[in-house]
Amino acid sequence: MRNFSIVVFILALLNALESLSIDLYLPAFPSMATIFNTEIGNIQISISTFFAGFAIGQLLWGPLSDKKGRKPILYAGVILFIIATTAIIFTSNVYILWILRFIQAFGGSAGIVVGRAIVTDLYDRKKAVSIFSTQSQISGIAPILAPIIGSLLLKFWGWESAFVVLSLLGAISLLLIIKYIPETNKKTAKNENIVEENILKSQIKNILGNREFIKNTIIGSIAFASLIVYISNSPFLFMQIHGFSSEKYSLIFAFNSIALILAAYSTPKLLFRFGEHQIMSFAVILLTISTSLHIFASYFQLSVIIEIIFLYLSIFSIGLLFPITTAGALSPFKEGKGVASALLGFLQLITTFIISAIVGLLESDSAMPMIFARASLSIIAVSIIYFEFKKSKVLTEN
Repeated sequence: MRNFSIVVFILALLNALESLSIDLYLPAFPSMATIFNTEIGNIQISISTFFAGFAIGQLLWGPLSDKKGRKPILYAGVILFIIATTAIIFTSNVYILWILRFIQAFGGSAGIVVGRAIVTDLYDRKKAVSIFSTQSQISGIAPILAPIIGSLLLKFWGWESAFVVLSLLGAISLLLIIKYIPETNKKTAKNENIVEENILKSQIKNILGNREFIKNTIIGSIAFASLIVYISNSPFLFMQIHGFSSEKYSLIFAFNSIALILAAYSTPKLLFRFGEHQIMSFAVILLTISTSLHIFASYFQLSVIIEIIFLYLSIFSIGLLFPITTAGALSPFKEGKGVASALLGFLQLITTFIISAIVGLLESDSAMPMIFARASLSIIAVSIIYFEFKKSKVLTEN
């Protein structure tokens, strides 16, 4: 395919917009609370409304991209993202902020759900894993740079500058989509009624009844929830509990984020030697061991360096799981990839919202709720892998 590298880069940029929309303004929370004349907790709610918009948006954009084509939906979503992001710059009302963050995420979700569908339109499962890994390497730079850039933007230009940057990135993405992204859904003309209610219900039933989709979606959702729970609680862990400055926190956050890029870089190479199930099993076991040992390290107040090591290993394992579970969930379907991609994203975000809410309700002066939640999630994932292995062994013996 022509312009392969730039297409992968554009899809990675659309993925990175999600991370940047979450991480870039985190250092500005105290400043925003003052300017918006509210508590910092109300500013934090804007993250929750963002996830809600992202979850619901994917349910719309995925099926529409099956009917109308991939490019028109990308146009609509990115334009909505730009409008909402720009509007945030001019508001000082926290309730309007919540609404605009919902709309921002609603539009931005099109880039991820349609991007996944574009990859699986064009490539087989193994190649899709490789492409998702490459995207993760590129978009993985975002959480490394976001807290550092966010701090600098806040220092020199104020909280609004984070959203100015996001608007500009959205505009750049739109121009690149217009010029370089091809229309990959060739069946729109023949299947104009593909999202009619009865057909959509049939597709959803088929997707939710597929064992590969369910397994990969659950494990992928667990990985995503574990990552977001870490990200949202990392300032509390390192700055309040361990007393690090914002600069040192940014460096620790960046160091751990490198694990995502390293994992994404390693996954295609590991596929030449091992099967997807072997890599997934290794990643889930590593996630379980590292998150469980984090409980031990936190309870006995061991060195913070040990905590950072366990966090790094858990994030590395999550980075291995992302491309494999994404490709594994979407590859079984020849049609309705947009619907499958939408359901995958929706279930990931709903799982993350529920787990984050539980951790928030259990919040105390300790990081234990976050650490226990991540360990519990990993135990569920390793249990799924174990029962899958046990079932396949029985089938082989019979």
